[in-house]
Formats: sequence, structure tokens, C-alpha cells
Amino acid sequence: MNRINNIKLRNKLLICYGSLMIFAVSLVGLLTYHKIQTYIYNQSSKSYSQTLNQVVMNIDYKMNTHQELLHAYITNPRFVAALNTRYSSPADYSYQYLDNLRSIFELESRYPAVKNIIIYKNNMTIPDIGTFPDKPSVSDAEHTIIDMSYATGQAWYDKYFADLDEDNLASLIALSNATMWTVDDSRSLISILKPIMYNHDQLVGIVEMQLKTRDIFENQMFSEHSPGELFYIMSDEGQTQFLSHPEQKPSASLASILQPEAADAGGWLTKHDRKLVLYQTNASSGWRYVLEVPMNALMLSAQSMRQFTILILLVCIAISILLTLAISSVLTRRISLLAKHMESQEDLALELGPSVDGRDEIGLLIRNYNRMIKRIRELIEQLRTSQQLQKESEIKSLQAQINPHFLYNTLATINWMAADRESGKIIKMVNNLATFYRLSLNSGKPHLRISEEIRHVQAYVGIQKVRLEDKISFDLDVEDRILSYPTLKLILQPFVENAILHGAEQKEGATRIVLKGYLSAEASCIVFEVEDDGVGMTLPAHHQYVSHGGYGIHNVHEKIQLQYGHAYGVRLYSELGKGTRVVIRIPVLDEHANNRTIRHT
Repeated sequence: MNRINNIKLRNKLLICYGSLMIFAVSLVGLLTYHKIQTYIYNQSSKSYSQTLNQVVMNIDYKMNTHQELLHAYITNPRFVAALNTRYSSPADYSYQYLDNLRSIFELESRYPAVKNIIIYKNNMTIPDIGTFPDKPSVSDAEHTIIDMSYATGQAWYDKYFADLDEDNLASLIALSNATMWTVDDSRSLISILKPIMYNHDQLVGIVEMQLKTRDIFENQMFSEHSPGELFYIMSDEGQTQFLSHPEQKPSASLASILQPEAADAGGWLTKHDRKLVLYQTNASSGWRYVLEVPMNALMLSAQSMRQFTILILLVCIAISILLTLAISSVLTRRISLLAKHMESQEDLALELGPSVDGRDEIGLLIRNYNRMIKRIRELIEQLRTSQQLQKESEIKSLQAQINPHFLYNTLATINWMAADRESGKIIKMVNNLATFYRLSLNSGKPHLRISEEIRHVQAYVGIQKVRLEDKISFDLDVEDRILSYPTLKLILQPFVENAILHGAEQKEGATRIVLKGYLSAEASCIVFEVEDDGVGMTLPAHHQYVSHGGYGIHNVHEKIQLQYGHAYGVRLYSELGKGTRVVIRIPVLDEHANNRTIRHT
């Protein structure tokens, strides 16, 4: 709480308004960015879903197109009959081959995507055509007609034909209508398999059309997409049939895609690597087409939007701070002016505060403050007049106390000399006494020149030397430039008197008294020093101002402070057995001040 109270009002308003505005702008910006990000995510997901749909349509179109090419042959009765006929001579087969069977191999030259066409036959009277290696899927032979035994060693045969019941007409019809696709081990060829049925109830052969994978799945299909995207195809058994980037591995949970109850199409966001997974299922083949898109690619447009949003936020925050500065400055300007004005009143200048025209609480505060200053001025003026009268009365009272003290000491000395009948000394003392009282009275004026104050001290010392003779020596060291300055009268003689009475008279041998007068180093005041090598005294360490050094000395200190203020006065330094030094400070006054009354507040 103290820390908050020590903060300026302007800074408090700045912190409060700034925090509120920054919070509001940031909240709106974050919510807006979240909405935009969600919108971009949904739109990007929809766009990629449409892309995947387009890719699937292209693949299905190409595969179905080539499948229809085969369908035209395997449903042609003449083509099927030529494959089913039992030939007794090579001439009969050659005629059928040239007239019916050879035409299917023309597809290899007419369609660039077709790599090979292979016919697996059940007719032993038809000779094998072409050189067929152990793996017919990579055969480069043209016009290949080979025995069915080569098909039985293939994985696709075990899947589609191994358990075929030729006596079950329904299974034969379902097989003839089925879509059978397979991919070779190198994934460079994709094959379309179609059974060749005679009279819809007899399997006479199988035709395999081998297509080039790059012509079916690639061919600039993904050229416009990010390299981080991955497209792949899975069979209904979970085998990967194609990868757009073979060096990458699928991130999706394949089990969730291959579930029997899984939808034909869908998508989700992976948690571990933040990828959008979209898939579609081919209704005929059961193959799944899967597209994986990294979030950074998916939200590519959101990144620029995020940068734009951050820029807008920073601009709004900067504007908010500027507005807050302006508002706080406007609200606190008058209070700041009043506070600065009140700080300047430490020297009691009591100047009126800034004028205001507002009628709010701040305006009311300033107007009441000005009324208070006016009233304080009136009270101070009344107090000043009362204090001045009191000072003048006290000074006169002090003066009346000091003069009888001097007279008492001097008359006592004259009495001693009269008893000894020393007329010469009496005459000298009476002259000095006349000078002393003439300067003491000073026609009733409280001030005289420093030169006259020095003459007053010399008159007093002259009186004392008549009495004490060689027991005292007096040295004077006063700068000539201060002699014309005015001073209160009778501020030096009591200290010289104290040095004689308490130093010289109680000390064996001569006592040296030195009176110095000079301007201070900063020329702001006049300093007098009265120093003796008498018996000295013990002073309390905490009370160096004269308050116990004699009745007259105390009155001098009080008189100086009453006249000039507490910055001036008497300071006493003394050590028992070593002497005493008194320092008197008075202000530098106008040289004509002795002709008028000087007032110091």
C-alpha cells in the first residue's frame, strides 16, 4: 500500500488507464485472431478436402476408364469364344488370334499409361505367347498369353480366385462385377484384374492390365502443394499401395481408418505431430485415399494474418499509451501545478496558486487553497506586526539590563582608584567612561557603525587597563572594509569583559585578548572573534551556544537572534586551562542602516 501511495497521481492514472486499454485491445485482438484462425483452419480443411476429392476423382476416372477398356473385350462373345475354343491345329488358333485375340494388345500402344496386358488362360490348346519371367508383373514382353498356373502363384489370385466355387453362379456374377486392383512390390505398376467368363458360368481366363503408377497417381497431381504434404493409398487390408513421398512415413493411426464401421470419408487432427488427416474410400475397390497436411502448411495464410494482427495490436497499444498519457496529463495538469506551487511555498513566500476556471473538485480545491493563502497572509502580517513590537520591547529591555551591568563594573573600578588617590588614572578612566556611554547611548539608536563599536570596546579596555595595568594585553585585527558597516551596539564589549573578569583576573600572569573582525568567505555575513588565553571553562558538548556564560553575554546572543534571526548569534568554544574563543555572526547590512530601524523576519 505504501508503494502505491508513493506513486504520483499521473502515473497511477497512466497505469490504470493503460492497463485497461491494453487489456481491452489485447483481448479483442486475441479473440479476433482466434476467430480468424478458426475460419482459416475450416476453410483450409475444406480446401484440402476438395483437393483430395479431386485427386480421388482423377484416379478413379483413370482407373475406371482403363477398366472399361478391358470390359469391352471380356464381354465380347467372339473374344471369349476364341479364348475358350479347343483348337486342333495351329492354323485354326492363328486365325482366331489374328482376328479376335490380338486386338486387346493394341491398347498397349494406344494408351500411354498401359505398360503390359497379360491374359492368363485355362485352355491348354492355346500356346503361350511371349517370354514370361517368374514375376509376370514386371514382364516387358508384348502380346502375353500364358497359362493360368502362373497366376496361381500371385497374391491377388489367393485373394480373389483361390476359393472360387464355379458351381455357384452368384459368386461368379459377383466376381465378374468386382473391381480388383493391385500394386506390384516395386510400386511402379498398378494392375487391373478382370475375370473372363464364358456364358457367365465358366472362368476361362483372367486378364491383367498393368498401368504405370506415375501416369495414374502422379502427373503433376501434387505439384502445387507443399512438400510436407503426404498422399498415400491403402488397400482394404491395410497395405500401402502408393506414397507420394516414399521417404516419408504416414503419421495417421491406420487402425482408425480401417475400422469396418469407419465412415467412407472423414478427417481429424493428430496430437503428436499436429497434422490434418483427410481420407476417402473408393466404394468399388475398398481402397482408402489419405492426405496428410502439416499444420504450418494448413495455417500458412494464418501466419501472415498473425503477423498482421500483432502489428495492429502493437499500433493499438501504442495509440492507447499515447491517449492514456494525454488523458492523464489533462486530468493531472492542474493538480501538478498546484503541487509544484505548494512545494515552492517552503520558504513561506505564500504566493497565490494558479488560477482555474473549472468547477470540478480540482477547481474547488485550488480556489479554497488560494483563499487559505490569502487568510494566512493576513494572519502573518498581523503576527509580524505583533512580533516586531515585541522585539523592540525586548531589545530595549535587554539594553536596559546590559547598561547597568557595565556601569556597575566601571563605578566599582573608579571607587578602587579613588581609594588609592590615583587622580591621573581616574581622569583617563572618566574620559573613557564618557566615550563608552556616549557610544552606548548612541542617541537612542540601536545601531552604530562597526568602527564606533570597536571604539566602544577600546574605551572599555582602556578603563580596565587602568585598573589591571599589565595583566592584560589587547590586540585588534579588524578588516578596514567592514568598519563602515552597521551593527547592533554593545555586542562585543560583554565578551571582552568576560575575558577580563573570568580569564585575566583569575589567571596568574598576563592574559592576551585578541579581537578579530572580517567578512566570511562567501561574503554573506560579518564574523567577530574574541579570543583569550585565560583559564577557560568546561562546556557541555551539546550546548555550544551561549546560555550560561554570564548575564550580559546571554543577553547579547538573544539580542542578535531577536534582531537578525536564528542563523546568527554567538557560539562559544572553551577548554579548561587553555582559554576561550567566542564567535559572533551578524549579517552584512546596508551602510545606511544605522540611520533607521532594521527589521529581520
